[in-house]
Amino acid sequence: MIYSGIIIVAFITACSAFRQQSVGVKGQLMCGDKPATGELLKLFNHNTVGSDDQLASTKTDKQGNYTIEGGIGAILSMDVQLKIYTNCNDGIMPCKREITFGIPSDYVTRSEKVKTYFNGGSLNLQFKFKDESRSCLS
Repeated sequence: MIYSGIIIVAFITACSAFRQQSVGVKGQLMCGDKPATGELLKLFNHNTVGSDDQLASTKTDKQGNYTIEGGIGAILSMDVQLKIYTNCNDGIMPCKREITFGIPSDYVTRSEKVKTYFNGGSLNLQFKFKDESRSCLS
């Protein structure tokens, strides 16, 4: 009887460790003085070992606005990154610019629904960002 109680407690503890986590980001993308419409954004949980987990993807609307949210069940806290794929201010270069931003851990909640969205503000994609890369597979 005691052993079954220990097993039940261990099972409940293990299940609660995999609780759902969620995160959300809102903002606007511009390309110069015009809204950056149809730009692809992806939300990832960056893993130190193995491949990153894609949590969500979306595109900007006609005004360049976006709202993206996603989540995953995990023991460790998520290390969330927002990736933007764009041709803004890119000329005839092949593939798209990939710009990565880290999302503060304060905006990751241990629940299925986003409690507080990170406000990405209005961002002009004509900037050249340190460590931006190129992606042909976005």
